[in-house]
Amino acid sequence: MPDKVTLGGGAFSVSPDGRKLIYAATGADGMQRLYVRALDSLEARPLQGTEGVGRFPPFWSPDSRFVGFSIGNKYMKIDVTGGPPQTLCELPGTLGASAWGPKGVILVMANPSGTYQIPEAGGIPVLVTVPDSSRQEIYHGRPAFLPDGRHFLYLRFSNNPEYLGTYIGSLDAKPQDQDKKRLLAGRFGVNYVPSSDPATGYLLFERDGTVMAQTFDNRKLELTGQPVPVAEQVGNNGNISAFFWASENGVLAFRVGGGQAGSQITWLDRTGTVTAQVGDLANYEDLALSPDGTRLASFRGDQQFDIWLYEFARGTSTRFTFAPAVDRYPVWSPDGKRIVFASNRSGHYDLYQKNANGTGEDELLFKSDPSKVPTSWSRDGRFLLFSSTDPKTLNDIWVLPMEGDRKPSPFLRTEFTEVQASFSPDGHWIAYSSTESGRLEVYVRPFSPPGSTQSASAGGKWQISKVGGGLPRWRGDSKELYYVESGKVM
Repeated sequence: MPDKVTLGGGAFSVSPDGRKLIYAATGADGMQRLYVRALDSLEARPLQGTEGVGRFPPFWSPDSRFVGFSIGNKYMKIDVTGGPPQTLCELPGTLGASAWGPKGVILVMANPSGTYQIPEAGGIPVLVTVPDSSRQEIYHGRPAFLPDGRHFLYLRFSNNPEYLGTYIGSLDAKPQDQDKKRLLAGRFGVNYVPSSDPATGYLLFERDGTVMAQTFDNRKLELTGQPVPVAEQVGNNGNISAFFWASENGVLAFRVGGGQAGSQITWLDRTGTVTAQVGDLANYEDLALSPDGTRLASFRGDQQFDIWLYEFARGTSTRFTFAPAVDRYPVWSPDGKRIVFASNRSGHYDLYQKNANGTGEDELLFKSDPSKVPTSWSRDGRFLLFSSTDPKTLNDIWVLPMEGDRKPSPFLRTEFTEVQASFSPDGHWIAYSSTESGRLEVYVRPFSPPGSTQSASAGGKWQISKVGGGLPRWRGDSKELYYVESGKVM
């Protein structure tokens, strides 16, 4: 690695000609960006304009000249020989791995919606695959084109082991009519590598830390023969990607590792000094502290895609949700007696609530077609903030009354992405993140309850972060705001 540069969470790929490696890494400034390195050189060069790149592997154009990547809700491409990035499209939801086909089509992932295709020059995304809730599918990921440029391999991730694995999709099929015959079982995506015989190629996939290769019949679109080992001790991100990538001419790059490194819950003091670490090393996400600070709710992607509660005094974890779906994004009620969360039980994320002591059934709080994520509950208990996806306005911030008819109203709805909204404890302000400047930054606006004459835009706004920021959190007295900027807690 270059001096003072730290490798990111596994996002890397090899160019189709096998001559260049690109990876996401964090520089001395704390910013994650893409670096490109020719394999016949020891020099790695940062690509300016890729700051804030997402955690999924960048994808190459077939001629090895361009690289595609995601920042926020944007898919972009950049010429690795120089020049600024270009935006290909914007999509709501969580952006994932992508693939650039030989006939000018790019497949991009935006979950929980599914897979889209766009022209390589950019344009309007067209849906290609959609998760099937009847098969307990959660999302689709890690596409790889086959030589004809019309068929592709992709992962259909399901809570049901019977359906989890790699499938063959077609650009010519309707999203709901894609082939449901599983090609290969397994929780990680695959690579396709051509052979000297146009009729066959190889599928590379991970099994227990080993990259395996198996012959693939391009005409019958099926695997033949037996798999053989290619590389051992290959790590993975515990989600949909094992840490390997192969070029079209057979160059394989991989990261050694025993698997998911996980994340450690850690207490810090105001100087940034670690004061305690909590629980075992595990895959914790979407952390939410109870109002009294005695418990932690979190999403555990390694534990049935459910919400778990951790009790600090006893050092114990208890499963909180049990539905055969993805339950995540917990938000505590101000009295600590209930938890609101998002679940994709109907094929997209709706809002549910449940007693924090685990008793009773899950109650459907609010249901609508777009996916929704709860983000904050006002201290007086009257309002819940949530973000909602929209094809035209991307992600918007809404206010849901917790009394009466529970009819939501928009707080901020623009052509930009607005997410991560948080009430100040005194109820006078909302901090949130927005892409209105071209990248995600933290802003604060005054809050007026729905039905009042004051709108969100009328009270003005203040930009808090300077060089990209997100995840704003208020101090208990509303006089201080914490957020993440360039990989640092500010």
